[in-house]
Amino acid sequence: MTASTWTTGGQVRYEKYSLAGNTFLIVNETRTPLPDDATRSSFARWILDPYFGVGGADNVLYLSHAPGGGALTFRIFEQDGSETLSCGNGLLSAGHYAARFLPEVRETSGEARAWTFLTEIPSGRPRQVRVGEGSDKGCMWVNVGAPRAFPETLYRRDTDLSGRVPPTASDGPAEQQNLLEVELAVDRPPQNFLLDGGPARGEAWPDRFTGHLVFNGEPHLVLVGAHGSPALGQDLFAPAPTQNSIDLMEFLGARINLRHKEPFPEGVHVNFVDLTGRTPRYRTWERAINQETLACGTGALACAHVLLARRLVPDGPVTMRPHRANWHRPGTYLRVTPGPDGLVLDGRPAHICTGTVPSRQDLPPRQDLPPWQETPQ
Repeated sequence: MTASTWTTGGQVRYEKYSLAGNTFLIVNETRTPLPDDATRSSFARWILDPYFGVGGADNVLYLSHAPGGGALTFRIFEQDGSETLSCGNGLLSAGHYAARFLPEVRETSGEARAWTFLTEIPSGRPRQVRVGEGSDKGCMWVNVGAPRAFPETLYRRDTDLSGRVPPTASDGPAEQQNLLEVELAVDRPPQNFLLDGGPARGEAWPDRFTGHLVFNGEPHLVLVGAHGSPALGQDLFAPAPTQNSIDLMEFLGARINLRHKEPFPEGVHVNFVDLTGRTPRYRTWERAINQETLACGTGALACAHVLLARRLVPDGPVTMRPHRANWHRPGTYLRVTPGPDGLVLDGRPAHICTGTVPSRQDLPPRQDLPPWQETPQ
């Protein structure tokens, strides 16, 4: 494919991908380089706008050659035009894209094909991760490594989250390193958010949650179980979608981030995990987009890490079911496998379609109504 195919007439070509309900628009900057980050930001804001752009996707992924060659730079922009650090499902989709459109940059080791991506660009300390093709056709894997110490810029450790009990680091066995246990105060939802249970049935609402902080490229708070309120688990993990369940998850994610803005100045992903079924189920409220997502790859990794470290699941691969995605497509799952080099996430990205749009600077300028001026009589 020639460069002109991608750039004719100031056009930008994208490929749409989906994985577990997460959707991405991938822009290949090895073919269509954008001039600067301001353009990347404005283009993402426009193309992800469901009313005045294309919409129908969570993020824009920009892929380009990394300095020195041999790797691809992976950058992910949100609907508000901001850039975030990483994305597990986005990396899997980018790997699938590279296998189809960028075979020249692959690494070959035996029969395996893999690609190296540079992630976490906004941190100023890019990190290499490897993405490869699985043994099953269409399956991709990404090795993000072991969870790391929570960056001080993302969590202020000297901040009391609960008003009573300061956060303390876990000092358990080796596999629990970089697993920080915290207690945090929580707000009581409005009564109408709990029509299916909780206070509506006379059950006490917990005044605090105990959870774990995990950093694996993105900051995650993992909350396992019902925290003394069985109705909380029933409401969050309702078998079918209800507005009550959706509102409750949105309330909890938003209120935790708003109440604890000081310790988490750039926000934190909030994950709830349910262990009452045959396989763990989870729901993730994402920072940056400030709402729940159908699935989250780094969220699945963070939840699995907590479950394995606390020995809440057997050693070995952990099947994580994104509950919100399963409302729409039952059977959706992501698999997390512990290994000597860290945790490996695998899933099946799907290529949805190809599109071509004008680059942002080629769009007609925004037309605002002029201010009202009275005409003298």
